[in-house]
Amino acid sequence: MKEMRVKAEYQHHQKIKGAMGIKISAPGLENAIAGSELLKATNENEVHAAKAEIAENMIDILDKYVDKTQDGVCVQASTLGSLEALLEFLLSMKIPVCNISIGPVHKKDVMKAAKVLALDESKQKKEYATILAFDVRVTPEAQSFADHEGIKIFTAKIIYHLFDEFTAYLKMCQESRKDSGGTAAIFPCLLECVKDAVFNRQNPIILGVNVKAGVLRVGTPLCVPEKDNLRIGVVESLELNKKAVTKAGPKDGSVAVRIGGAQNVSFGRQFDDTNQIASWITRRSIDSLKEYFRDEMTMEDWKLVKALKSKYQIE
Repeated sequence: MKEMRVKAEYQHHQKIKGAMGIKISAPGLENAIAGSELLKATNENEVHAAKAEIAENMIDILDKYVDKTQDGVCVQASTLGSLEALLEFLLSMKIPVCNISIGPVHKKDVMKAAKVLALDESKQKKEYATILAFDVRVTPEAQSFADHEGIKIFTAKIIYHLFDEFTAYLKMCQESRKDSGGTAAIFPCLLECVKDAVFNRQNPIILGVNVKAGVLRVGTPLCVPEKDNLRIGVVESLELNKKAVTKAGPKDGSVAVRIGGAQNVSFGRQFDDTNQIASWITRRSIDSLKEYFRDEMTMEDWKLVKALKSKYQIE
């Protein structure tokens, strides 16, 4: 009866209002995209024009958000509008997208996400072996295949819940890579010795320094650039205001540093408080910084890397 009333009202007024509930019956609706725009066409020319407009809109979405030539996450949603919202979020997060779809997640969709895991382990980014599924069903076959292959499927009916879950997973993956592959990273730093603040002159050398640029961290190898890059050891510990710390920067003031590992090097003989001390970076450590620690590096840090790279004649 409701359907008949709607039909009668439409025939009487000859127009559809935004608040009305309309049921459309037509052949080929299984190929329609939920949330897409409805266009009116009264003749064959208008039909072709409408098809061209719809195709152009889809091409715009693909051009703006999707790059099938690189690795990225897969995105599926119930409607075109929610799909665009997801894609806009990922674009703002600089997360690449390699595939999009409307409707339920099937096994074939999981197979597209699995290609990331076929890469060499050193090039894999686990967070890209992911499907973000908003307000859509995941078939049992697809979920079983995803669990077996190690593909993560995030599902939610509230879009911000999906954002929060994926953001947390992204951070976890990044931290995991830092722990496993970021050990080669050496952060740039430039130090100035505090006058008359030498507590031990030989291995381990213990003295007070001020961090003039960059960040001084435990584990950092140090050298004296103006003494032909004299290697003076590795930072074993740091103490700031009589408390042990793992890193120190220019705003922290004077910090006591314990430098160990170098033999036949002593403060006052090979170098003194008139010499600047710098971290000993390498090509491998620079690559590690780029790969794992971009979010922790500032523009000033990269400028220091460039200066030290030139000083150490790193290609």
